[in-house]
Amino acid sequence: MGERPLWTALERIRREDLARFYMPGHKGRMPEPFAQAALYDVTEITGADNLYQCTGAIRALEEELADAYRVGDCLLSAGGSTLCIQTMLYLARSRGSTIICGRIIHRSAVAAMGLLGLDPCWLPGRIASRREGIPGLALPPTPEDVEAAIAAHPDAGSVYITSPDYFGQLANLADIAEVCHRMGKALLVDNAHGAHLGCFRAALHPMSQGADFCCDSLHKNLPALTGAAVLHLADPSFYQEAKYAMSLFGSTSPSYLIMLSAENALQSITEAPGSYWELSGTVEEIRQEAGEMGYDVIKSFVRDPLRLALGFEGLDHTPESYGRFLRSRGVEPEYLDRNVCVFMLSPNNTPVEIDRLRSAIAGAAKGRVPIPEPRYPSTIRLPRQILSVEEAMRRREVALPAELCPGRVSSRVVSSCPPGIPMLVPGEEITSQTVKFLRGVGYDTIYVVR
Repeated sequence: MGERPLWTALERIRREDLARFYMPGHKGRMPEPFAQAALYDVTEITGADNLYQCTGAIRALEEELADAYRVGDCLLSAGGSTLCIQTMLYLARSRGSTIICGRIIHRSAVAAMGLLGLDPCWLPGRIASRREGIPGLALPPTPEDVEAAIAAHPDAGSVYITSPDYFGQLANLADIAEVCHRMGKALLVDNAHGAHLGCFRAALHPMSQGADFCCDSLHKNLPALTGAAVLHLADPSFYQEAKYAMSLFGSTSPSYLIMLSAENALQSITEAPGSYWELSGTVEEIRQEAGEMGYDVIKSFVRDPLRLALGFEGLDHTPESYGRFLRSRGVEPEYLDRNVCVFMLSPNNTPVEIDRLRSAIAGAAKGRVPIPEPRYPSTIRLPRQILSVEEAMRRREVALPAELCPGRVSSRVVSSCPPGIPMLVPGEEITSQTVKFLRGVGYDTIYVVR
């Protein structure tokens, strides 16, 4: 790593100790636990640079990020991957209003498509069986899926893939990129959960596999504050347009603390990649042990090395019983759903914490008799798209009890966060089956087009 340009700039400002007649109002003085952080919480004053017109310390940090990830250029975000996704889609708009997407997509992308007038065309989705992984999980799209979708929608200018997904499954991006480029399409990748993949084999990161644009949430797996993210560009000539687009969506008061923490994350992956390799070995051991205990696990050869997704449905656990057991053993997971639990590990987890996790996983399986594989549909069945996402979002809406909604058209993205994957997209027809599912996960009211 270089000389930590943003830290150097902010430390110089702190040491100068000039009277702060500028924002924010705390003037560098706050009680604990904010006292030390407040010293570095500044605004766009002389020496601090400006995120959307950066030529100094922030620009130097972006260049170091680009060098570390071996990409054409990088843009720093203090607004999370959401801001990067909005920017990617703004850039994609110039290639055409139709965009081919995997249905495993974050709600922020769907919202941005509606705001930008983009029309998503959904790739077909398959559901995993126990032989393929965790029953009920959607599998990543294949290169064949993408090629067929491009052939069916030649007017589409871009393809948008989420990889890794929330459960650690990785798409075959190298072959998908080859298909996209051979057929003249740009490949956009939501890699929000994969900023750490550059610590492993270079080929794991989407940019190494041929993505044209890619967003990373640094805070999800690296030591950065929530909101630290980066947008990668394969072609550096897009930098100025991307910076303008980011300024349209982002706050004009980006947090210097978040940006400074991005520099800390960069230092982690450039100076201590060995700690990620070591941890990946431990995660793999736990995954294999869990599979032998009767848990369902991700079985694809290539997967996120630090993500541990365990299907507990085969052990006859409910989400409530499994969650209660974990917490009784001092473990709080990232995500707990009807049949799967997700644990996110990082080198900042202590050995004691990892041993506690290992013990809890084993204890929850003890004495349980595996049950037959549950029955799930083999494919994702999507509702009919009655209106475009943009049109449905623009129309007047009304909130109705869920039982009155079959036959109506959704006006909003319906999803739970985490994981933020849409169960219903604006413009889609609401069916009785959809209502049954939504009520099962706690939705009693749905917003529909008036």
